Amino acid sequence: MFATIGRSFALFKLCLHVLAVDKELILFPVFSTIGFIVVTLTFTGITFGIGSFERLEAGTSNALDLLMIFAFYVAVYFVIIFFNAALVFAAHERLEGGDPNIRSGLAGASTRIVTIFLWSIIAATVGLILQLLSSQAREQGGIFGIIAQIVISLLGAAWSLITFFVVPLIVIEHRGLKDSFTASFALLKRTWGEQVVGNFGLGLLQLLATLAAIAVGALLTLILSPLGGAGAALGVALGVILVVGVSLVFTTLSGIYKAALYNYAATGQVPSLFTDETIRGAFQQR
Repeated sequence: MFATIGRSFALFKLCLHVLAVDKELILFPVFSTIGFIVVTLTFTGITFGIGSFERLEAGTSNALDLLMIFAFYVAVYFVIIFFNAALVFAAHERLEGGDPNIRSGLAGASTRIVTIFLWSIIAATVGLILQLLSSQAREQGGIFGIIAQIVISLLGAAWSLITFFVVPLIVIEHRGLKDSFTASFALLKRTWGEQVVGNFGLGLLQLLATLAAIAVGALLTLILSPLGGAGAALGVALGVILVVGVSLVFTTLSGIYKAALYNYAATGQVPSLFTDETIRGAFQQR
């Protein structure tokens, strides 16, 4: 256990080094966040305009309302996946010895925009189905509801693992959807088995960093509170900025990590910025 955490921390430091070399990579999650906000505001305005919210609350939703919900999911997934693809492409370029920038990352994703959109439809459909099943399980309650939620969570985790390499395969190898899905499963099965130690380590570190950011924000709020409401508001705002910053950094690191693991899983060659021991330690064989 301690060896696993140690390897994950070492991999985190190496990913951080890549981010330090190409600091602009953090802009891809920023663009994704902005896109998410724009999509949300746009669909909120449309659904209010056509009365979807009122019908949903009254339980009288029609086909148009359901179509709007699905379209919203697809649009959100497309924005997130597109900029994630751009980040993975740019990170892969750095790991291959290139010198990526925002333009090259966006260009790499743009050449595969149709396939990315089609993948967004599939991912959104699966995500919406899992969300609906989870909501029904929560409403059911009781022991069966709890068991159902656990099963649904496991299905979601399995889907994420199986499709982990789909985006790199689409944007880097220019594969089609079916080929990307089957190849992603093959790479996972051949290289990782059933446990991704590195992702767990990054998730754990992000949790700790987020808690630290919240603690600092709370401390700043406490210190600035004697200045009045404006001081307290400033402390809260600074805390929110810290939490958002942590989220953006770790989202970027996750993209770099995905590119590095794809490089190793697909070619058997460890990227030059990563040590062989660290990458191999991130895989747990069957």
